[in-house]
Amino acid sequence: MWESAKTVAPENSNSAIIQLDVDDNFVINNTHLNMIRENKFDGYLWADPHDHIREFLAICNMSRYGETQSEAVKLSIFPFSLCDEAKTWFNDLNEESITSWEQIRKAFINKFFPPSLFNRLLLEIRNFSQLVCESLIDAWLRLKNMLQKCHGHSLTKGAIIQIFYHGLDEPTQGILDVTAGGIFLYKSPNQAFKFLEDKVLFEHDWPIKSKIEHHRKSVSFTDGSDSNTDNS
Repeated sequence: MWESAKTVAPENSNSAIIQLDVDDNFVINNTHLNMIRENKFDGYLWADPHDHIREFLAICNMSRYGETQSEAVKLSIFPFSLCDEAKTWFNDLNEESITSWEQIRKAFINKFFPPSLFNRLLLEIRNFSQLVCESLIDAWLRLKNMLQKCHGHSLTKGAIIQIFYHGLDEPTQGILDVTAGGIFLYKSPNQAFKFLEDKVLFEHDWPIKSKIEHHRKSVSFTDGSDSNTDNS
């Protein structure tokens, strides 16, 4: 009775994607297919669908195909780049409902970056505030990371500088004004951005330069000493 009642999946279940007609000698590069499989998108909250699409296309573009073949490649191997929640979503799509790469791309982004998530991220940016014991540079890098995740935020450089400055505590605002040689907000958006980026580069580059300089002094001292004397 159990044998007669159980459900068996069909051998040739239809996919949501309708594959395009290509030449019989068309072959997908196995190396690039393996790279796709190693960079799968799982669909959980911390996963960024825009980054996944960008990396996926970068791998696809490593090989040269014709226009029709390029479309076929992306449609054929995109399912292999999904796992867990994302793969479940793909498998639940209606059979033969996808006919183009742009269609699957939009469906994918709408699913894993819906308007509700966009609105929440944008609100967090507008309400940005410096954390306790957070440095000026760390606060700036955190805001940039928030902006990067909120794709399509359309905030101008001027608006971003306003949000950042007013999100700092008063002591840090004062430090920023003094370091900038005047009221920071009086700078143009481009000047303000360059100033902050220069501060980031300086802070990250200074430890390296210090180590190099220390190494040079040590080598110079060693080379100039006389190893045969007590003073050396």
